[in-house]
Amino acid sequence: MMTSKRQKVLQAQDVQTPQRILATAEEMFAEQGYWGVSLRSITRGSGVNIAAIHYHFGSKEELLEQIFEKRCAPMNTERLRLLAECREGPGRPPLLEQILEAYLRPSLIFPDDPEGARRFLRLRAVLSHENESLAADLISRHFNEVSRTFASAIRDVLPQFTVADVYWRFQFVLSAQYYTLSNPGRVKILSEGLCDPSNAEEALRYMVPFCAAVFRAPTPTHDSLVFGPGRHLDLVKAK
Repeated sequence: MMTSKRQKVLQAQDVQTPQRILATAEEMFAEQGYWGVSLRSITRGSGVNIAAIHYHFGSKEELLEQIFEKRCAPMNTERLRLLAECREGPGRPPLLEQILEAYLRPSLIFPDDPEGARRFLRLRAVLSHENESLAADLISRHFNEVSRTFASAIRDVLPQFTVADVYWRFQFVLSAQYYTLSNPGRVKILSEGLCDPSNAEEALRYMVPFCAAVFRAPTPTHDSLVFGPGRHLDLVKAK
């Protein structure tokens, strides 16, 4: 008959096994790509057998789905919590900056797992490059509702802009967010160590006002660009 102590050990192992598999899969997907990692390589990395993965997750795609759920659910919850705290008041930054920090902070800073934030963003970047349709589906299902909530809040603050204006600017904010987390070494090398995005608070101090300036930029006109179809001829005629 199994002792109570032995039962507790097995129960603890059973609880830990899915988390160990998820952590290993996330790291391997981020480093080697989704298609470059097999279920058997995940079993070796996590120290379990293939039956454990099939039992807990069923397939590699479901494993990826669970990684997104694990990361996105708490991130979105925190975003909405911070958004609810945004308000105008003495000593507070402008409302736009508060909304942007509420959106960006939870993606850059995981209080219990700062490296996990960077790893998950690298995974998203790699997945987008490898399989655009799969990435688009996962990101849409896990982020669209919350992202639209923030876009609406930003438009309430900047009513002079159209919906299209806001979403174009939102796209550029997302790009800054992704690149900062997925390739932090670039600016560190370029600046010879002066800038280090692994310091998330420092990155946020620069990113929030930068993104606010993006949103406050005037709506572009048709003559905003110098180069492009027809512009060269227009400039020659103007001389």
